[in-house]
Amino acid sequence: MDWITEPCPCLLPMQDSGETSIDILAATRKVCPALHAVFLPDSVWPDFQNWHIQSDKVAFHSSVLLLALERGHLSRVTSPIHRYLVHSGSVRPEVRQQYLKDLRERWMLYADPIERHRKSRIFRSRVAELQFAEWLETRAGAVTGLEALREGPDIEVTFAEGSVTAFEVKFLGGEDEDFRMILQSVAGLPAGGPVSPYAAINYLLFRAYEAAKQFSITSVNRSVVLIVEDLTWWRFRIQLSNRWIDWANPRFIGQDPTWDEFLKEQQKRYPGLPSDVAATLREVDAVWIVRETYGYQFQLEYKVDRRST
Repeated sequence: MDWITEPCPCLLPMQDSGETSIDILAATRKVCPALHAVFLPDSVWPDFQNWHIQSDKVAFHSSVLLLALERGHLSRVTSPIHRYLVHSGSVRPEVRQQYLKDLRERWMLYADPIERHRKSRIFRSRVAELQFAEWLETRAGAVTGLEALREGPDIEVTFAEGSVTAFEVKFLGGEDEDFRMILQSVAGLPAGGPVSPYAAINYLLFRAYEAAKQFSITSVNRSVVLIVEDLTWWRFRIQLSNRWIDWANPRFIGQDPTWDEFLKEQQKRYPGLPSDVAATLREVDAVWIVRETYGYQFQLEYKVDRRST
């Protein structure tokens, strides 16, 4: 993958000029192809800018890009775009249209707060996939394939010793019910409710299964990656630390009506559920569980070697 020869202003520390954040972002966007060609093209920018001139009094939503700029880590969002998707100031011709569509930051333009939350999760998942590719490349090996640029696994990496691993990545962001509770709290209403630890860990296992299903027949190593947003890590922490998932024979556990409804819906897409969970995951070499912490930093919390379980 090519890389930029001179640092774009988006990759440098922002100076306090006394301007508003949206004005600083506007000025940076003019010279940054990651912003004006991918995240905020001319078709998105006017509505994006107008929305942020006003404040969201219902959900207090704000752009991922704008928050990253204000918190000093905009480069963590734009760097993988520069590295993989743009070249010489333009979008690479091989970038797939679905990725360009999903990477437009326009999720906040939806009227319903819950729908905004869901759309933001799609946006975050695309960004996280590319951020993880960069994280791998700066630590482990060379990225030699991306789904963003061709059909195939999300990421393909060639390591220093010559081995190749294909990665399928799933992002686990804030759940809709957690967000509904936040909305109730913001509105001054009672907020709370039961949280099933069984439903939570079953959902994590389901996302691993879902990723494993996406692999096609390949001779290279295959790894499933689950990136868990820091704000939702609490849902899985105790179950993971106490090894509620038997990775040698993984299966859904416990009784929970909400989970039963979710599973029933997923059986429309995956008729083999739940009986084929263990067999499907047996076909992958490893499962990585990664925690995304403040500033879009990644911590590998668990790495399960499926071939040794």
